[in-house]
Amino acid sequence: MSAAERPALPGTGLIAGRKHALDGLRTIAVAGVFFFHTATDLVPGGSIGVDVFFTLSGFVITLLIMKEWSTTGRLHLGIFYAKRLARLWPALLALCAVILVAGLLFPASGWGGQAGFVLPAAAYVMNLAHFGVFGDSIAGETLGPTWTLAVEEQFYLVWPLLLLVMLRLWKVRTVAFATLAVAGAFLLNRILLVTEGQPLARIYNGPDTRADELLIGCALALLFTSVRTGSRLHGGFGVRGPLGSPAGGHHSGGRPVPVPGTRHTWRVVHGFLGCRARGARPAVSGADRSLGA
Repeated sequence: MSAAERPALPGTGLIAGRKHALDGLRTIAVAGVFFFHTATDLVPGGSIGVDVFFTLSGFVITLLIMKEWSTTGRLHLGIFYAKRLARLWPALLALCAVILVAGLLFPASGWGGQAGFVLPAAAYVMNLAHFGVFGDSIAGETLGPTWTLAVEEQFYLVWPLLLLVMLRLWKVRTVAFATLAVAGAFLLNRILLVTEGQPLARIYNGPDTRADELLIGCALALLFTSVRTGSRLHGGFGVRGPLGSPAGGHHSGGRPVPVPGTRHTWRVVHGFLGCRARGARPAVSGADRSLGA
């Protein structure tokens, strides 16, 4: 698809701007994980917050990729990877430095003896270290929770490349269903590992055993970005907030394209499935990808 055939994305909607609904969901996920660790008997299932975080990460990162690809037809991978690294790595390095200094100053305290965990954390491989890829398995102590960052960063190395290849071959909605199929394959892989009796640390921390959660978020983002103005699915959207702007919004016939509200997400999914069931022709015009991060 040439640049001329790829209209600009709307300047508002889910595909652009900060989404407070996602922030709220992240807050609930954080609370679940916190109470799982501090009050396990009261919230035994709070660890599902980790799964929610992975799915949100896949959703948001795919929207960022699609925003650039839909307007330019490409993704500047160097810039993409640099931004991902700059987002959290400086803070992670600062945390590692604090733990090292505290361990040197107070070796008899709980901060002592953690120097060996700094490298796996800083290199985003703590999840692999948890199940002994580099030798003996380690818990990581204070830096142990960085395994979730490691899973995400490892996924970010591969997913943009795979997504760009699929976008060159298929329409966006087809890519979405292909992504769901890949997620299903990884889920099956996890089930097989469980039936084989693989260690819990391997199943819990593996980049492959968490890939389905990330890919589900990616697939949802792709489904939302395949919506076309005027389609039956788009008719299920509600309208809220500003309707676009001359600088960034897309206009159709001189009128701004309506922006769907997050409260209509279920109607979006229901409408999408309904269109598929009725054999409606899928459309992937970039002009109407009005759902994003």
